[in-house]
Amino acid sequence: MRIFQAGPLAAALSVFSGLASASVFQNNTYDYIVVGGGPAGIISAEKFAEAGKRVLLLERGVGPTVATGANETLEWNHSLTPIDLPGLSADIGNLDVWNQYICSDTEGYAACVLGGGVTVNYMVFVHPPARDFNDKWPKGWKWKNVEPAADRLYKRNPGTIQPSADGKRYDQALYNVLSRFLGGLGWKSVDMIAQPNEKHHVYSHPAWNLKDQMRAGPVRTYLPDAVKRHNFQLALGTKVIRLIRSGSEVTGVEIQNAAGNSEIITLANQGRVVLAAGALSTPRVLWNSGIGHKAQIEIAKKSGVTVPPQADWIDLPVGVGLKDHPIFSIVFNTNTSFGLVDYDGVLDGTDTADISLYRKHSGVLTQGKHRMIFFDSQEVDGHTQYFQGSCAPTAEGVVTISTYLTHGLTSSGVLGLDSTGKTIIEQSPYLQTASDRKVARSFIQRMVSQITAPSTGFELETYPNVSAILKSQSPGMHYTSTAKMGTDDGRDNGTSVVDTNTKVYGVDNLFIVDGSIHPDLPTGNIQATIMVVAEAAAAKILRC
Repeated sequence: MRIFQAGPLAAALSVFSGLASASVFQNNTYDYIVVGGGPAGIISAEKFAEAGKRVLLLERGVGPTVATGANETLEWNHSLTPIDLPGLSADIGNLDVWNQYICSDTEGYAACVLGGGVTVNYMVFVHPPARDFNDKWPKGWKWKNVEPAADRLYKRNPGTIQPSADGKRYDQALYNVLSRFLGGLGWKSVDMIAQPNEKHHVYSHPAWNLKDQMRAGPVRTYLPDAVKRHNFQLALGTKVIRLIRSGSEVTGVEIQNAAGNSEIITLANQGRVVLAAGALSTPRVLWNSGIGHKAQIEIAKKSGVTVPPQADWIDLPVGVGLKDHPIFSIVFNTNTSFGLVDYDGVLDGTDTADISLYRKHSGVLTQGKHRMIFFDSQEVDGHTQYFQGSCAPTAEGVVTISTYLTHGLTSSGVLGLDSTGKTIIEQSPYLQTASDRKVARSFIQRMVSQITAPSTGFELETYPNVSAILKSQSPGMHYTSTAKMGTDDGRDNGTSVVDTNTKVYGVDNLFIVDGSIHPDLPTGNIQATIMVVAEAAAAKILRC
């Protein structure tokens, strides 16, 4: 099994881990300060460093891999953490490191760890279809424009639907049951990586963000290239509180290290700051820096942050337009024999059969949680709404289909700030429009009718009817659109915070590359789209 050796990479990172201090940061030397070490931050920082720029990447969390400083390893392999192991992703919320990696100052779930959400998700890697960009993204961001960026990403981080080195798929009883069921309804089998535009009445083996039988993402596919460069630095345990501004120019950032001490890091002449803290945290940095609506900036000031003088406040619709995928759980007994991975046995080393296979780079532990992903669409009142179903075993013979309403949603909400500096959801983004409520009920009704047909032998559990399933609504945790990109400048009553070069309106040298700038939700899990956009955004910023 090929893994990154702790030696060179750890040595490159160790100087910047833990408590950042003045001796670490080389003030006035950074061409780019990138705020947030999630997928968008790592990708963009690596691209800037590759272009020869002097780059500082700031991440408030810790590293999740041995190579990046983690020491919570598996009992039977001290080069791997539980996060690394695909087979444990289904149980990730029960891992000891979960609470350490989840942000405590956002109302919705966000990850404060190197790698961001890609470090703690279920690894489902949905290559976005062309329509996701062609529908509502502005000129310059249509699929023909971003496809080269997608190609660059997939060359380094393609994902896979066949992770086991022996070419076999394991624990396929659920897939076999559901493929017979959906096939009988006229749905067809596709390869969701090779056929990304197929999103109607189709199902696929899951595409996972894996590489070499381990969790992938930019921590493994981009960061190692960055740390080799003398012009790249990474600081862990370093939270950015606000931007230091002189009128329309950002001159540096104020950070707080793990000990709670503050420091200001300054930019080089003509330097740039790039925000990549995520759709729930980038708005806070903006509000703390005097960018956004007056009410939120005043709250930031009352929380103790030193905001700029009011004359320098920039009125932009930060936090307005929050989007997310609502999820509904359809749980049913298939009356078939299949069960779950022995998570405790994998952690303590007693599941010797599966561990033995994994040592050969094969077996069920090379796979993620799900056994099937399906996609569908439905037209209601002339409007096309898309759906995803992520299907996983949750008990002996029982499957839970996490049913997402995806691309085509018309609802949005509002993100705000409370007096402690925590971001809060002031208005829910879920099912706010009659159109979304109608299409959700219609799709769930159709699925329930098909699942409970006498010929299937299936029986609903937990949520016994359509109303109960609709009440099971939970967040997709795929937040977007809180600092939206567009050509309608928010300072002039428009809806956009950044322009099509991802530059914040009214600021000369401030850019955003994370999910907050996405003007629309993708058709499915968002991590691949986040990464494609970051690749494209970095290229645009370098050309500015």
